Amino acid sequence: MTEEFATEEVAEAAKDAAITAVLAARRAGLAAALTHDADAWAAGLAADVVVNTPGNAVARREWVIRFFEAGMISYDSVDSIIEFAETRGNLVVLMGAEVVTPKDATRHAGQTVHRRFTDVWRKEDDGVWRLTIRQATDISVTCLEDSLTRRWSGRAVECLD
Repeated sequence: MTEEFATEEVAEAAKDAAITAVLAARRAGLAAALTHDADAWAAGLAADVVVNTPGNAVARREWVIRFFEAGMISYDSVDSIIEFAETRGNLVVLMGAEVVTPKDATRHAGQTVHRRFTDVWRKEDDGVWRLTIRQATDISVTCLEDSLTRRWSGRAVECLD
């Protein structure tokens, strides 16, 4: 798991206490996803979280947790480039790119997936920053070497043998 900042401006913004706390919470959530620690991962989600998934579906907290428990949010690696970070009241907005290697029942397991994301984090009444909105869009999938073609299945790119 790696994280880098796209510009000096973003690196400077990341020194803001709220953004620093959110980046730490984001790293903890990604670490929990890599180790499939459901409790630690769910602890980073707001009660009213809503996600526009890379599979082009909108999911609320209950379904996001079900996806995680079913191995549909499971990765061997996650590398992030933070391109935008800004505090807006009790919210922090992060935008950027991710390169993930899904595993288990996650779509594109074993492939390399490039995606764009927008995360909105909110400081809750208990003082904890939690993910409240996430939008993620897969923009490309690199198939395994023995998978020679890709096709659009109506909702996603699939690698074919």
